[in-house]
Amino acid sequence: MVDSSCTWIGILIILIGSIGNWLCICVFCRKRFRSSILTPFFVALLIADCIYLTFRVIKLLYYQHTLFDNFFSTLSCSSSLLTRMYGYFAQNAPQIFIPLCHYEFYIRFSLILMSFLAIQRAYDMFHSSYRILQRNPSTRSFAYILIISAFILAYLFEFFGLSIFCSYELSSNVAYEWYDYIRTHLSNETVGLITFLKNQSSNQSEIDCIINNDTVCSHEQQAEIVRHYFDKHQRPIVDLIHKVQSFTIGKKMGRNELRLKYHYHTCPFRMQPDFFLKIYDLLYSRSFGFNRYSTILVFGSIIPSIAAVIANAISLRYIIAIRTSVIEQTRASRRRTDETRRVIIIITIECLLAIISSWFVDIILSINYCSRSVAIGDDCPDFLRRSQTLQALCDLLNSMSNIILYCYAGRRFRHELRRMLQAWVLAIRKRTPCYCRIEWRKPVTNVKTYGDENYNAQSDSSTKPSKILKYPIEQKHDYIKLRVATYPTTVL
Repeated sequence: MVDSSCTWIGILIILIGSIGNWLCICVFCRKRFRSSILTPFFVALLIADCIYLTFRVIKLLYYQHTLFDNFFSTLSCSSSLLTRMYGYFAQNAPQIFIPLCHYEFYIRFSLILMSFLAIQRAYDMFHSSYRILQRNPSTRSFAYILIISAFILAYLFEFFGLSIFCSYELSSNVAYEWYDYIRTHLSNETVGLITFLKNQSSNQSEIDCIINNDTVCSHEQQAEIVRHYFDKHQRPIVDLIHKVQSFTIGKKMGRNELRLKYHYHTCPFRMQPDFFLKIYDLLYSRSFGFNRYSTILVFGSIIPSIAAVIANAISLRYIIAIRTSVIEQTRASRRRTDETRRVIIIITIECLLAIISSWFVDIILSINYCSRSVAIGDDCPDFLRRSQTLQALCDLLNSMSNIILYCYAGRRFRHELRRMLQAWVLAIRKRTPCYCRIEWRKPVTNVKTYGDENYNAQSDSSTKPSKILKYPIEQKHDYIKLRVATYPTTVL
């Protein structure tokens, strides 16, 4: 019962947030907007926004199960249909398809596409301030090329942000350093390690080699044996590594980070263990600096955002120059300027909302809650617990506001939306069951009938001639109006 409730609640939230976007898509697909070169951009942005909200809600249910048990003890959505589908796809799909189920991919695609659209409009305004560009099929094809390019760039940024780099195996030198420190300084943990080896191995010679140190086997053999057992991502081994780190470097790695650095060996690009450890910070460091995550954040989110804002500012400058120019504008040029102004309003507001949703708020909050980390993972539950629900609510409001923004910015869009909804209502009325409506209309008092007027005109004894009526007087009657409406296929 709880699982079905979570499923229906998630579907309801997705429908509430997406219904306005789908109405906008239907309007843009109508004949009046179908030939516009801007229609493919807006349709792609609206579809990306719907998919983004869908995965955002699913991820919220997923995090509710893993991180919010203390807050939602009476409600668990771990086995809901949406969460199970997401978990199955994330675990069993090939890694090449994994970016498609990340909501960050779709918001990054929107940012890149909006930057392309803003730059295109700025270029258009720069080269055609006082003339009209002829719209031809090549410009529409160029729009599709930009959409595909934005999709590919967003996919590459998201794919290279995955855990696609790892080592073949744990470094034997690192494993032997751990073992040597445990044997030298942690006697109780040494006993626990020997017990773990006995439970995991049936080879007595390996156990004797570890117990007797260098008297039975060589240093290289010992290093290989301890490497094999320290390469198991199990709780006893993880606890031993955490204790060694606490005594040596003064802090412990997160469990996921420890697995990624030492125990993860099933990635597409595997490297030698010692070389991987040398460049690990470059590949997986989450702090802001010269590393992979910072590079993806800068080139995949921050630069497109800044480019969109600057390009819109340039376009706005040319619009102001056109409006203040003494050159008389034609009706077509004014319409073009108004259209460009509406596009700039839409793109600027959507870009600002995308900036807030994609990286600005995340960076500010993660610096506070995640020790200056720019990439948020499961090792930062405090941030997820405090901000995930708020971020999902903001994304819901952002998705719902799209139709309001389009209606505000475009008069033609409002008229076309009204016509579309009226056509839908009329089609529904034609297919509803038959109904009967009775209207009672009372006659107007003190109204002379046609016969009385003629009689009074003829019987008047005055010498003044009667006026000829310009319009015949309408006869009024008490009546009941009965209207029966049916649709054509009804059989009574």
